Amino acid sequence: MTAGLVLICLSGLVISTHTYWIHEKITGTTTSFCASDSLFSCDDVIGHETYGYAPVIGLPWGLIGMGVFAALLYASMMVQKEPDAPGRTRMLQVLMLFSGGGVPVILLLISYEVQIEKLCQYCSMAHLANVLVLVTSVRMFRATQDDAWSRMARADLSPHVQGQSEEA
Repeated sequence: MTAGLVLICLSGLVISTHTYWIHEKITGTTTSFCASDSLFSCDDVIGHETYGYAPVIGLPWGLIGMGVFAALLYASMMVQKEPDAPGRTRMLQVLMLFSGGGVPVILLLISYEVQIEKLCQYCSMAHLANVLVLVTSVRMFRATQDDAWSRMARADLSPHVQGQSEEA
């Protein structure tokens, strides 16, 4: 399960980096990267003059996503590297805090998409990655509260061979 969490965080980082790249490519130019006349148009969402930036701090959403997913990736790698370390619970709490804190932000960004009547497929994938990190980290945290964690950690660290008996 820890390898899957690392993969989800890495995917979120790559997607956020891509949305930031799109933002930089289309900002201030007439270049169209993924615009269309249909419902899906990441140019209209990412490049929006008002909604393409975080309120108050004014940074592009892709840049914020890069920072958050980098922190999530670090925490998930720490959990994977040392599944029985004393800091494991703290790292799982960091994962839950950051990804849980992203849920209101995701709802805000979805409200922006509804207002401009366009959807960004890349943004939606980053949102999905955040929700998956939240669900996975909550499941892992709950597993640490009982014996399930040690079984999961052993399963992640040792490959299972079909048909091999425990006596061997």
